[in-house]
Amino acid sequence: MGDLALSLPVYFGFKGQRAVKERGSFLLNAESGPVKIYKAAGGTREIAARYELFRRLAEAGFSDTDGLLPAASGAPYVMLGREIFIMSRHIPGREPDFDKFSDVKLLIEILARFHSAARGFVAEIPTALPLSDVFTKQISALSSAVKQVNRSKGLSDFDVLMLKHADSYALRATEALGVLQQTDYVSLHDTAVAENHICHNGLKEESLPILGESCYITRFDDAEINTQLNDLASLIRRYARKSYCEIPIDRFLEIYDKILPLPKTAPKIIYAMLSFPWPFMKLVSRFYSKKRNFTPAAITSRMADILAEQENYDEYLETISSTERNP
Repeated sequence: MGDLALSLPVYFGFKGQRAVKERGSFLLNAESGPVKIYKAAGGTREIAARYELFRRLAEAGFSDTDGLLPAASGAPYVMLGREIFIMSRHIPGREPDFDKFSDVKLLIEILARFHSAARGFVAEIPTALPLSDVFTKQISALSSAVKQVNRSKGLSDFDVLMLKHADSYALRATEALGVLQQTDYVSLHDTAVAENHICHNGLKEESLPILGESCYITRFDDAEINTQLNDLASLIRRYARKSYCEIPIDRFLEIYDKILPLPKTAPKIIYAMLSFPWPFMKLVSRFYSKKRNFTPAAITSRMADILAEQENYDEYLETISSTERNP
């Protein structure tokens, strides 16, 4: 493929320019602002679907994304052998500081504006299962893991930790499922599917750069049709892990609701989403998966971290109104 720093700009309409390689991407300056070219994670069909998603979001008035930009051919990608390259805006912003209220407010507002725009148009992206089904499967997977370990002759350090806490986490998960089932969540999920409500489904600090006074949402690789409350719960969960937790959950909902009105049952649904012990359940699923890929020491250390974090996380959950905590 030769010198990609020279050849890739040509394919994307920048003849005579040399890109600068940085962190796996090729950066160069365009008249409209800096752009980056990089290898795509998905295939051409997925890329075309994302390109259409960004186009429709822009039509709906939401352009605060990195987007996808067309190549010189007009296609949203360039194929070089077996590798696929795409180009997007480069947003050289900083990661949000979850201990700054101004940053957190920006994140909630940008999420609500994105959700408002990301409704009502057909997008060829996956549709998520209802969380009630996912919760049930995770509870069943934990039960199967316990049975598997109890049949083993020798126990690893991870096995010992898992068995010690399995009952309490199974109870947490079952209680979260019970709260969810007392709401209209399934109806809201059905509406989200029927009306094509789009979730980002991968909100992390690196996907929410802040540049100046603006926040952007980037990295839409995992976008899906789903109840948009999932994204809001995901953002609150990251806040709880990354901050001193001075902003109560109700305040998150209040800021969001001013831009995109929430259903009356949102606080209770959010509480169920947050109280389900995702880190513990996912780690157990990974460890006992046939396709696991990790070192035992590393995953045991991660389990210890999850157990240590739980007390602080439980305390933060108490910041949601008592009506929702005690259905």
